[in-house]
Amino acid sequence: MSTIPNSSAPNSSAPASSADLVRRSREVLSALALQFLLGMGANLIGSPEENEGAARVFGSILVGLHGLVGIGLIVVAVRVWTTARRAGVAQRAGLWGFVVIIVTFLAGVATLFTGSDWLSFVMSVGFVVAAALYIAVGAAALTRQRSTVAG
Repeated sequence: MSTIPNSSAPNSSAPASSADLVRRSREVLSALALQFLLGMGANLIGSPEENEGAARVFGSILVGLHGLVGIGLIVVAVRVWTTARRAGVAQRAGLWGFVVIIVTFLAGVATLFTGSDWLSFVMSVGFVVAAALYIAVGAAALTRQRSTVAG
């Protein structure tokens, strides 16, 4: 029985291309947009403790999804950072994006426990900074990709 290598399967030892990094930066930006919308929805409805009935259930679902997407953002941020390292493009921005995602996630967890509006503000600043960093990562990867195609 022979095995045929799957060329579409990712190989962690193979160098990443700029196209891979563009795809990863789009993934993290999409997740950030979803996270923003879930956070604004949760903020609009209020915490589950403040509500009754269906609003309490819906608020709980929004907060739970917000937390799950936050965990997913950490995973995607690691993928962007490792892809940036392998591609040799925007490595510093990828690392700082990962750090900002971690700090923002921790601010979100602390907001749940303390109810602090300041920590909520830290989350919103983290969103803006992370989005800017991942736009920079994607732009650098696109620039590299176009220069590779042109040259």
